[in-house]
Amino acid sequence: MPQAIKQKDIVEDLEYLIKNYKYSDIAKVNKSPKDKVTYVDYLNTSWKSMENILISLREVYIIEGYGGKRVPRFSSSTKSIRIKVGETTPKPVINFRSYKKSSSGRLPTPVQEHGSTFILERAVRNRKKAFTSVQDIISNEDTYNTLKNKIFFNYEDKVDDWLYTYYKQQQKFIEEYSKPGWEEFLYRNNSFVDFFSEYIKDPKAGLYNDFEKGQKVQKYTEWNPSDIYAVKGMSKVRKKLDEIFGKNDPSKKGASLIELNSYLIRLMDGKSNEKLVGISLKKIKDKARAIIEQRNTEATAFKDPHIEDNNFTMSDIKFDIDNIKKGELVSTYIKFGKKFGIDVRSSSSKYENLVFATQITGASAQGGNAPTAMVVELLKKGHKSTVKFENDHNQYPSNNEEFLSSKPPSSIKFTTDDYEDWYDVVQKKFKIKYDYSMFEQYISKLYLKKRGPAAQTKLMTLHFFHDSLKYHSDDKDFWLRILYLGMKVGKIFAPHAKIYEYGN
Repeated sequence: MPQAIKQKDIVEDLEYLIKNYKYSDIAKVNKSPKDKVTYVDYLNTSWKSMENILISLREVYIIEGYGGKRVPRFSSSTKSIRIKVGETTPKPVINFRSYKKSSSGRLPTPVQEHGSTFILERAVRNRKKAFTSVQDIISNEDTYNTLKNKIFFNYEDKVDDWLYTYYKQQQKFIEEYSKPGWEEFLYRNNSFVDFFSEYIKDPKAGLYNDFEKGQKVQKYTEWNPSDIYAVKGMSKVRKKLDEIFGKNDPSKKGASLIELNSYLIRLMDGKSNEKLVGISLKKIKDKARAIIEQRNTEATAFKDPHIEDNNFTMSDIKFDIDNIKKGELVSTYIKFGKKFGIDVRSSSSKYENLVFATQITGASAQGGNAPTAMVVELLKKGHKSTVKFENDHNQYPSNNEEFLSSKPPSSIKFTTDDYEDWYDVVQKKFKIKYDYSMFEQYISKLYLKKRGPAAQTKLMTLHFFHDSLKYHSDDKDFWLRILYLGMKVGKIFAPHAKIYEYGN
């Protein structure tokens, strides 16, 4: 009878192969905080070397793709490949993750989130010895070395920038959840985040916000911003989740978002003996105060009190969108007084769709990105036949010929006549105004300077503001709804607690 393969054997084999192939300069083996996943972090330009590693593994072990899929192939664009090893469960998981050579620039979100959960998991397991200062983390050799050499691999120079955030997060978490009975939530040996992310992607299951229309939540972060969970009454919570997910009912083809959210709200609102809380973690500036607040429960009425207390009117909502027609910057802003904002932007170096990133001014707590499909649906509400914005960059020109052509390729849905119409509406919000002919020359120059992504983003942004200002210009609820979508506040989002910096 085949025996389950131990993760330590996989780690040893991977380290041997990397050393034997002389890949030590381009690849490194790391483990997740609870040794559930083995990571192979490799230089993105060395993807062919990872093919050699995988071939060697397959000569010894039975390898399958994650989630029952075929084993994927590496390519120059691969960011992550997950596989399972062995014949019997539990099957060790290997996650190949590519990285870029330079560690300059912004720290990738998965790295900082991994650091947050690592520190919090240690705090949950050993509450009496929670870190009492940043220096405690540094002085704990095992903890600090794991952060620097494994979790922040290739970004070691940035680890110290996050220590204060990690210290304040675990301090606030322990203050709230230090009583006996609380533990880190694991669902069948996976974190709730991992479990639900996989469930949402399962084509035979999924989380439905509308069964009749077949509308599914596409990914975990569209529904839930929580990074880690704590639970009280583990066995009963698991049993109820099994029921909601239909684990023992083959006729059930998915879970209801309404049913799941209602159950999670009941757990957070203290209406049962069991409790489950998902925590959203945000960066905290040095010396700033950390707070924890609940969102999307009956008690909070599905609103953010910090927003509601401002009683915003349209006179408080300002549009800073001149970047559409100047320079090569692509960010435009919708500002709600001096405290909140939405950054409508895309890439200036790649052809990509717009994102709607919410912000809390003066704090490091970003609200998150609004699900773009929901923004488009909101934009079209009541104007479905006239609103043409789809947030699909393929519908816009990628070069000067397509931009100026009166009959561009069929994939390009618009011409200069459309751009001029959009410009005439949107220019009312520009601080500095000039006519469309100058704007056309400006966009054309960007394309000719090989700055096509920036030019395309500006046209997409122009289109979004045309449709939104034409049909929702004086509707403060429309603009506030986008803000709430980005902050994951509302009945369609999961209840959660948020640890973040707010003010001084």
